[in-house]
Amino acid sequence: MLNNQSPDSHEPPGVRRTERDQQRRRALADAAAGFSPSTGRVKCLIYLSGSDGALTRQARDTCEEAAEGFCWDVADVIEEDDAQPAPRERGGLSQALSRLCEGEIDGIVTGWPSMISPSAAERESVEQEVRQVGGFLYTVKPADPAASGTTAGGTT
Repeated sequence: MLNNQSPDSHEPPGVRRTERDQQRRRALADAAAGFSPSTGRVKCLIYLSGSDGALTRQARDTCEEAAEGFCWDVADVIEEDDAQPAPRERGGLSQALSRLCEGEIDGIVTGWPSMISPSAAERESVEQEVRQVGGFLYTVKPADPAASGTTAGGTT
């Protein structure tokens, strides 16, 4: 069987991607591999939101371990009380998104989904905004501790 693709093409036949999309995909792949073209390493910011201090400390440790495991540099950690449930009303999350848009960081690491928002629709909106600027949002645990029966001391 003949291969009609050029040797440098990794795309299936018939798939056309814009240059911007190709750059975005390369940047995401590099980020997943722990590499940033500007610094050689991905710079991330750990964002934590919650009123339970013990869970927030546990989430911080878990996020730092995950960043270290991916060889990401932690540029900063933002912790805030979740008294403002809507993402756009959270000063710390707004600051993290602003730093991402300005190119200071490559991505945001958080403990679990509700740290971004308790609403799935609001989380998706934030995730979409992050993707549009070529960044990533990494959630260490896919489920909230309250939903899975976990507390700061372990399983309930």
